[in-house]
Amino acid sequence: MLLTLAFSMLVPAQQPAPTVPARSPAPQVALAGRQGARDSTPYARSLEESGRGNVRAEELESSAGRLTASGTIGGLQVRTLSGGPGSGSQALLGAGGSVDPLPTLYEVTIPVAAASEAFLFQETAAAGPRPLLVVFHKYGVGHYDALAHTSFFQEARRRGWYCLAPFGGGQRHFSNLRSQQHTEAALAWARSNFAVDPTRVYAVGFSMGGGAAMNFAARHLDPRETMFAAVFNESGILSHEDTYPQLEPAIVALYDSFFGFGGSAQPFPMQRSSVFSFDPLSLAVDLDTDLGRNLIHLGTHSTRTTGDVPYLITQNELFRAHLLARGASPTRHVLSVINYPGHSWDAVSERAVCDWLRTFKLSLPDAAETLADRDARYFHFDIHQDVSGSFTPFRWSVDSGLNHVQVLDTANLASVAIDLASAGLSASAALSIEVGTADGLPDQVQIQGYSSAPSFVLRDGILSTAWSFDAPNARVLLAESDGALHTWVVNP
Repeated sequence: MLLTLAFSMLVPAQQPAPTVPARSPAPQVALAGRQGARDSTPYARSLEESGRGNVRAEELESSAGRLTASGTIGGLQVRTLSGGPGSGSQALLGAGGSVDPLPTLYEVTIPVAAASEAFLFQETAAAGPRPLLVVFHKYGVGHYDALAHTSFFQEARRRGWYCLAPFGGGQRHFSNLRSQQHTEAALAWARSNFAVDPTRVYAVGFSMGGGAAMNFAARHLDPRETMFAAVFNESGILSHEDTYPQLEPAIVALYDSFFGFGGSAQPFPMQRSSVFSFDPLSLAVDLDTDLGRNLIHLGTHSTRTTGDVPYLITQNELFRAHLLARGASPTRHVLSVINYPGHSWDAVSERAVCDWLRTFKLSLPDAAETLADRDARYFHFDIHQDVSGSFTPFRWSVDSGLNHVQVLDTANLASVAIDLASAGLSASAALSIEVGTADGLPDQVQIQGYSSAPSFVLRDGILSTAWSFDAPNARVLLAESDGALHTWVVNP
């Protein structure tokens, strides 16, 4: 099905803004090359780099006129952006969706629910599965942000990486559920149609986009889909609960429309779109709503500038300290302070950012504390909540050598399904499962990967009949009767 391109930005209707305390305006700088004194920070853009290779505003305004229909990929129409960054190429798609050997930049529009998602995608001619760089846009603009105000597309081209800049369902989305769904769809399209290396998918974002990149990484932990290996967050919004009361009335109204269900923005919708929340006076982090724990296994690099927005300085400094307090490696979770007079993409060196990202490759942990915000796959576990609209924490570990798995300290959990193949466990040997809850409510345990019924099952060393075999779905169901600590052993 051929789809026409839509250049209109999808912005939700605003509601009347409530009265909020006045605040000082955020420091602003021009995006076209303004730079303070040269900084020794490795991730600061040098004077020589500032503005180099960027597509200027006047070029961006004529971009629509330079898009020409060129064919289809994955059954969808794509358009080639002629004269894309560093290409000088007029490459078009050939018959059957084949592509010119020279890398080409496309704008693609895909259907998502009752709407559509437009995004930029740049291919690469490099052989074999290649890394993918995903660039999240700042507040108030669209997917052309990365092309107009950074050189990330050029950096990706130079390295033989794919590059994707999602719209995320809106110019102003603040990581809401719609933006997550639209970004998921764009990434699924890229991985379905190009040889993306799933262990080397990297994210970078600025301001609203920095928070969106971090939040997407924390909420997408399904190894069957796209997981980020590392995230570079430039001055990102990391806590919406902290940001909300410090905003101007018009932006507060946007928050209310996204997170308020017809009224003022509510805590849980803002928390699930953040990476942490904290008390504004004591700065104590709310450990019950901390999605930051979901980032421990990957690499994060946050920056803030000397002249940055005050509440973003607080959020980024506090979040990095919180990760370290949780046991995160200080070499894998970094914070840089950059000498720059305001809040802009121009504060960072795109080349240095990509140099840092390329040092990471996705490796799944064998143990973690994980926070689920919805029914979904998290690592090797399918989580089904007791009550939606709340978080579900669980602590887990797998030991393939001992064929042992733990799912402990759970709350708001109705059932957990363990994927043996994903976890590296075996149904052909005795499997031990240790379970225990924090809320005292029993959790049903499903074990996926059994082609035949077990010979017998033990609970705490005693033969049990509180289990069943679901042959059509190749799984064993353990019917736990209480929330205390128990060990089950399933024998083949």
